[in-house]
This record gives sequence, C-alpha cells and structure tokens, in this order.
Amino acid sequence: MTSQLATTAARLLERDGEASIDRLLRAVRAAGGHGVSRAALERALVGDARFERTEELGRSRWRLAEEADGGGAGADDPAARRGTRQGLDALELRGWQAEALAAWSRTGRGVVEAVTGTGKTRLAIAASRIVLDRGGRVVVLVPTLELLDQWRVEVRRLLPEVTVGRLGGGGQDDLFSHQVLLATPHSAADVPLDLPPGAPGLAIADEAHRYGSPTWADALPEACSLRLALTATYERGDDGVAEVLEPYFGAVVFRYRYDRAVAEGTVAPFSIALAAVDLDAAEQASYDAADRRVRTLHRELVGGLGMPREPRALLRAVAAVVAEAESGGGGGRQAVACREYLARVRQRRDIAATSPSKLAVVTSAAPALVGGRSLVFTDTVEQAEAAARALVAAGVSAETVHGELATERRRIRLAQFRRGRITVLVAPRVLDEGIDVPAADVALVLAAFRTRRQLVQRLGRVLRLKPDGREARLVLAHARGTAEDPDRGGHADFLAEVTGVARRIDRLDVPAEPGCVARWLAG
Repeated sequence: MTSQLATTAARLLERDGEASIDRLLRAVRAAGGHGVSRAALERALVGDARFERTEELGRSRWRLAEEADGGGAGADDPAARRGTRQGLDALELRGWQAEALAAWSRTGRGVVEAVTGTGKTRLAIAASRIVLDRGGRVVVLVPTLELLDQWRVEVRRLLPEVTVGRLGGGGQDDLFSHQVLLATPHSAADVPLDLPPGAPGLAIADEAHRYGSPTWADALPEACSLRLALTATYERGDDGVAEVLEPYFGAVVFRYRYDRAVAEGTVAPFSIALAAVDLDAAEQASYDAADRRVRTLHRELVGGLGMPREPRALLRAVAAVVAEAESGGGGGRQAVACREYLARVRQRRDIAATSPSKLAVVTSAAPALVGGRSLVFTDTVEQAEAAARALVAAGVSAETVHGELATERRRIRLAQFRRGRITVLVAPRVLDEGIDVPAADVALVLAAFRTRRQLVQRLGRVLRLKPDGREARLVLAHARGTAEDPDRGGHADFLAEVTGVARRIDRLDVPAEPGCVARWLAG
C-alpha cells in the first residue's frame, strides 16, 4: 500500500514539479485510495528517499529530490536534505513521532500533547535535526536543572556532532558558540537570546503548560520564529493557554493519548484501583460544615452576583476578583464572598486530602511493595514523611523526596531508588513533573487535585515499558463521600480518559478489607 501511495505521488510531482500535501492526497484518493488518510500519505513520503519536504520551515510543499535546486546551506541544499533524511532515519522515530513531526513541520509551530514516557524528547530532537541542518540554532527550555541534565545526555547521545550549551545552573552559554542551548526559564528570562545573523531559530518548551504564567512567559524567546511545545497535559487552571501559549506556539497539532499508546505498545498496559477510606467523626463533621458553607457561597456568587456557574470558570473568576482586591482594586461584598469561597474550598479539600486515614492504603499495600519499585504521591511533606514511616514500620525500604531537601540529597535518593537500594519513593508534588524519575511499576496516589493533568502525570511515571511486558498499576485513594470520591464526580475527566483503555478499574474498600490493596497488586 505504501509503495502505491508513493508511486501515485511521484507521477504527480514528475508532472507538476511540486505540490501541497492536500493536493497529493486528492490525487491519491482519485487514483483509488479512497480510505487513505493524510497521516498515512505523509508516512509514505517521509519514508521514501525520492521525496523532499520543504515545509519544515513554514512552507507546505513536496517535490522529488532530483528536482531540488542547488544553493548554500539553506532549505534548498540537496546535501543538507540528504543529511537530514539520514539523520532522521538514524533516530528511528516511532509512527506517532513521524506523524507529529510532519504535522508540526507544516507551519513550524505548534503544540504536541503526548502521554508521559512515549518519546516527546526524541520527537523534539528530530525537529532540531531539521533546523540544525539548515544552519539554525535551537533553544530548549526546561523547568528544572534535573531535566536540563537529562536533556543534555539525550542530545549528546542522539546528536553527537552538535555543540550543546547551558544557560542556568552556573552555565552562561549562548547561541553564537553553541548550536543547541539548554536553558531554565529563570535564566532565559534574564538574558536576551539572540541568533547569529541569518540563522533560523527553534524554541522548544518542555512541560509547556507551565509557560502560561506571566513569570514563565518571559522566558519564551521572540527571536525564534520556529516553535514547538511539548506537554503530556495541555491545560491550566487559568487563562494562560489562550492568552500566552496559543499566541506564541500556535494550536495543538498532534495528540497521542492512552488509547493509541497502549494499543501500539508504546507504553505498558495498566490497571487502576480506586481505594476508599473513611474520614473519622471529627474530620467528617468539619468536612460537612465546610461543604455546606461552600454550597451557600456558590449560590450567592452565581445567583446573587452573576458569576459563572461552571466550576472551573467560577474558580478562575473568583481568583481574579480576590487578586484584584488584594492589589488595591477595591473590596466590597463580592470580594469578601470570593475570598471566603476560596478559603472554604481549600479547607474542604485539605480535610479529605490529608486525612490520616489515607495511611491505611499505604499499610495495606506494603506487603506487595517489597522488592519492586514504587512511588507514593502525597499532598504535603508531612503526609509524605508519615507515609514513609508507615512503610518502614511494615518492613519496606522507603525514603521521601521533596522540595525541602537539598538538591544533592534528592539526587542521592533518586540514584539509590534507581539501583534498587530504596524500594519506595514518597513525595508530594515534586515528582509530578520536572524530575527524571527512574522507572517504577506501582504508583499510590494518596491525594490529587481535581484536575486531569496531575493524574496523567502520575500514571505516566509508571507507564514505561517493562522488559517482561508486565503491567503498570495505579492505586488512587479517596475519602468516601467527599469531592474526591468517584461516586461524587471525583477525577471524572481522568477516569473518562482511561475507561476502556485500562485493563481493569477496580473498587477497593480498605476499612472493610485491610489487606485488599496488597492482594490487588499481587493479583
């Protein structure tokens, strides 16, 4: 089928010299390929040495390689194109990566959203290969020094002939002396990132959803006309996507989600357990009081003050009112109600998230965690320390990793986990993103925000393929009868995404069956 597509495309290009992908697709379908998709045609063209794609720097045209004009080291240099093709072949891109690269190349701008662990870094290096072969420069923005080190290793491994510099963490390199510059947002915002005269520039943002905040947005280099955003979850709780990210990067050009990733064997198959615990009497009374007040304030804000009804839109509007009031923009009844609403929502959430009853999930799981690699995600440092103590008391080697630890101590514990000297790492949000976490099999989530993003990140931490093909497992704890309870809509967006993809989603009652988590993990 691929050869037939290429033959039809070649005939049209022999006649017309060059054509857009849309015109080639119409020709292929007219020749009998009625069910052929754009992605299938692009894969055929990318994989055939007879064809050259010239849209990678913003032009959307294809032609036969022998039709290319001579010239310097720019986009029309046949030697550069041959080198690019060979370089991309050497990267051995997966099918989805080739499709995403083709989608991004049509304009040279866009967002790629792909499940954690599926190879976004290699995709970005492929885009860099194209630009570097045209005499360009590449800036890679990464949120942490740990990720900067990880990127440095990968770029040097996959592009060994390229000079790689650092901006941040003591590095003061630039794009004149280095072809690829790895930078942290703080450093990139403080130093103008200029390009050598005539050199095209590509800006790559890892964990791109973070750059929607005003502070991080300052790091996005305007000098780079080519732009690629990478993220597992392209969403924010504010207007940063619409106001900052879309104007800079453009639209989402490709998504690679659980359903396709699992079906193609890019990530490990997985199962999920929803583990219920109960609040004690005092916690339940405090929760119910906060919940009643939240509902009363909701009616006042929506019905009496005309604010949005949809929960996320309401929270954004409430936060905006509070921010304006605190910056001297006035107060009044609305600001008072909004301030209390945020406080009561936080109080309600914290009671459920940090309840000591969640430690029963850790204790229940402990017998099945010996000898493997597991991650436990908590809400606070205090909860992380308590969970680690519970595991150690149950005979499991466990350590915490959090922002209050010195960087060197954190690196040592990650290295010990990688080498098997520590069985379980326990952390609040520090392991969600921005740190290169060694491969693990099991994730226990004791607390999570009501956003899809956090759970996608946490599940992604255990989805890397296992040598023996075993599945990954996620245990999601929830306080029964609270807003985090799936029966009351808790984590609805995340569960909708994984239902039908996970091998199974089971319900566990930890108070009724204290050993149920270990049995589920072992089963």
